[in-house]
Amino acid sequence: MKHQLRVMDGTGDTKLIWEEDNEVEVDAARELFNKLRGKGYNAYAVKENGKKGELINKFEPAAEKIILAPPMSGG
Repeated sequence: MKHQLRVMDGTGDTKLIWEEDNEVEVDAARELFNKLRGKGYNAYAVKENGKKGELINKFEPAAEKIILAPPMSGG
């Protein structure tokens, strides 16, 4: 099963795909997740059938899809 990490930012929607049994792909996804969480991005694990996800703080390699969204800026 392929898993997705989707990043929403000023360039649009970037997708990183990994397979849970591929250590190199999982490490790349975890590294990007941690980097963006460190920059204040919010992470959501999307549930099956695209139902509303839940906020997560730790990378979940078994998650079907994770969406990372930049922090909101006020003004």
